[in-house]
Amino acid sequence: MLNEQTSRRDFLRTSLLTTAGAALLSNDLFANIKKGEKSHIGVQLWSVREDVSKDPKAALAKIAKMGYKNVEGFGYSNGKFFGLTADEYLKTMNDNGLKMPSAHNMITSKDVVNGQLSDSYKRMLEDAAKVGQKYTIVPYMLDDDRNQGKLMADIFNKAAEYAKTLNLKFGYHNHDFEFKSPNGEMLYTTLLDNTEKHIVFEMDLYWAVVAGQKPADWFNKYKGRFTHVHVKDHDPVKNVSVEVGEGDINFQEIFNKKDVAGLKYFIVELEAYKRTPMEGIEISLNNLKKLKF
Repeated sequence: MLNEQTSRRDFLRTSLLTTAGAALLSNDLFANIKKGEKSHIGVQLWSVREDVSKDPKAALAKIAKMGYKNVEGFGYSNGKFFGLTADEYLKTMNDNGLKMPSAHNMITSKDVVNGQLSDSYKRMLEDAAKVGQKYTIVPYMLDDDRNQGKLMADIFNKAAEYAKTLNLKFGYHNHDFEFKSPNGEMLYTTLLDNTEKHIVFEMDLYWAVVAGQKPADWFNKYKGRFTHVHVKDHDPVKNVSVEVGEGDINFQEIFNKKDVAGLKYFIVELEAYKRTPMEGIEISLNNLKKLKF
């Protein structure tokens, strides 16, 4: 479990050295869903990070061929997406019938100076809006920021207000540390209670379960706040993430609460591998499609 989170953390730390962010191309997921087609299922590109970084065009083509309709981005640098310009990237997406309804964009306490968002963060959101992004989701919180939950909630509120002017919705994605209480109150509770109601949360179901939480309890308490979920399963023996359907998480029970939660987006993610990443996300997709939601 530690290696999974550490590799993700190291990537996000490194990405802060450049202009952080990810751009998306999308209309709302449910705009044109065909009957029986689960086009609201997506895959976080972090799952296949080596493939998409080496050859994004080939990787996206493989993902589309599996039956995915949506992907979730995780980063871009200097106006490029895995080495492609915005135009090249969007063309590749369109050529493969893919959309990007959400992406992970980092923000830290250092992105606010004297109460103002940094120009680099603003530019990231502006670039995202130019290519049709609908959601900007914070994927992680740095160690130093975790001990100041209310400050981070204020920063999220400020960032969300700016995002709103660009027709973007702001959100946050959890790991397991949010369910700890560094200052006497669980960080996740602090964030939910001190952010504006239009700020959404992408619950990583695996990390919530690892932390001993029941997702449905959070859905019931904070109705409508959870528009996204990350879907990866839990191996109870090795205590690592595995492909959907190969662990002990009762996804159907969780998905039965989708209307209470406000769920719209079901995003496959892998952080540990029993087989190649591409094989893993295809197995996850096929097993996820068997569920009702």
